[in-house]
Amino acid sequence: MIFSKLTLSVAAIMSALLLASAPARSEEKITLRVTAAPSSVGDMYKLIGRAFEAKHPGISVNIDATQRDYDALFDATMRDKLTGQLADVSIQGNNKIRLFVDRGLAIPLDDYIAEEARSPASTLSPSVASIGRFDDKVYGLGLSVSTPVVFFNLDLLKKAGVDPTDLPTTWDGIVELARKIDDPDNNTLGGYFTYDQADWFWIALIECQGGSMMSADERKVGFSGPEGLKAMQLLKSFGQAGQAKVDMSRDQVRALFASGKLGILADSSSSLGSFEKQADGRFTIAVRAFPLLSPQARLPAGGALGIIFARDPQRQKAAWEFLKFAASAEGQTIIAKNSSYMVANSRVAVDPAMLGSFYASQPNMKPVADELAILDGWYAFPGQNGVKITNVLIDHMRSVVTLRAEPDAALTAMTHGVEALLPH
Repeated sequence: MIFSKLTLSVAAIMSALLLASAPARSEEKITLRVTAAPSSVGDMYKLIGRAFEAKHPGISVNIDATQRDYDALFDATMRDKLTGQLADVSIQGNNKIRLFVDRGLAIPLDDYIAEEARSPASTLSPSVASIGRFDDKVYGLGLSVSTPVVFFNLDLLKKAGVDPTDLPTTWDGIVELARKIDDPDNNTLGGYFTYDQADWFWIALIECQGGSMMSADERKVGFSGPEGLKAMQLLKSFGQAGQAKVDMSRDQVRALFASGKLGILADSSSSLGSFEKQADGRFTIAVRAFPLLSPQARLPAGGALGIIFARDPQRQKAAWEFLKFAASAEGQTIIAKNSSYMVANSRVAVDPAMLGSFYASQPNMKPVADELAILDGWYAFPGQNGVKITNVLIDHMRSVVTLRAEPDAALTAMTHGVEALLPH
């Protein structure tokens, strides 16, 4: 009898302990690992993480934004794959989606998006899904957009005797103005065309003419004709206007513009915030749209999208909640007010109750907003040699802008170099 009572007592205690521990297990926090680039906006992504956690107490977010740029993040992600440590969510460059789909890593989001569309409270717009579409499925949500633009130092224009209210809108006019501003005696450079931001600006030069990087069947290079030659000739004209004297990295040329010693810079709109902060009280900046050369012109969308790698159903659902939050009105507002990226959510961007009024008060963002209608995906080459192809493009652009090669010869060599790296 004593044994029986003892057994029952132990059983009762164990049952009580199990019941007491059940809620704790069901409410156990999920910690998401999120990787993001570039590191220059790492604090912005951490703000999104904290805002998300405040609304989702059952999910914590560990954000790693230590990679300098999207290429470095892609390389780090591939290393994580080899060691079995892929992030739950990764915020990658818009041109990386194909690479993750081809490798079977990105999770299709169509079912999540369809479910979200049924919610009357949703603030997602079709634009966030279209940025992450590849073939017939959506593998990422667009979070931010940057576009190619042209920056002007209005104080240097005035010194060169140019009316700062009448800025050129054509490449010929921009190059001519760069020649006027160029003043070696005062260590002032007239103009600089950023050519080494991966393959983004080469794509921009081709697509602004209505051209394409590859044929529709992706069997032939699409820039080997008149569009490619025109692009090379434009690079040569920048070299002749002064750029050939000072071949610099992106960081160096941006530092030069911020110092007030560069008159005109073709660069990413994402640099605007840092430029305005550094120039405040020293000189005035104006931004104009990237000149277009065809009624069929398009421009590649820079910026970032969020991709889910998580396979476990519970973690994947939590990852979706975070990604959805970042693409919604609250997450997009954090991006808009803490970076120079244009938000990817078109509904949030234009609605006066969300960010419409904010963008209306930012005149230097207007050229970016004006380009949204012609933005195209950031093209990624087929096969496994994307990085090598990018290096081929940059090398031949450099040879022209530094006046070491003629446009036609460089274009021929570029075409052959890319074709040799394409899948056969």
